[in-house]
Amino acid sequence: MNSLKDLTRGFENLKKESLDEIGFFYDENVFFKDPFNEIVGKDKLIKIFEHMFENLENPHFVILETIENSDGAFLTWDFFLSIKGAEHKIHGSSHLKYSGERKIVYHRDYWDVGEEILLNVPFIKLLYGYFRKKIALPKEYLC
Repeated sequence: MNSLKDLTRGFENLKKESLDEIGFFYDENVFFKDPFNEIVGKDKLIKIFEHMFENLENPHFVILETIENSDGAFLTWDFFLSIKGAEHKIHGSSHLKYSGERKIVYHRDYWDVGEEILLNVPFIKLLYGYFRKKIALPKEYLC
């Protein structure tokens, strides 16, 4: 891997035509997990990104912050997308672990599916709100 700066630039400029370039940063047997996928293999990871470009309008990342040490990195980001003309933003983070050759062998994305996606669906929003009220600490305890 060149550098974390190169990787973040790659993500921020990611296009369907440039997926091979982002693949340069990953080990052939990379483990990847997000709220919807859990796979092993760079080829499968690239297929996830291909699927993203086929099903979403103008998907793109903005990297907000990075923290790195010799073993890996942690990124926070905003992911912007449109579906049927409606724009959405997902705030999340990625935990990356490097191999000895500084290829990414582990990529785990963290983001709240409930808050970022499900709360935009009216019926699910109603159910989610009900469960949140039942589970959350009552406000009078927070004063």
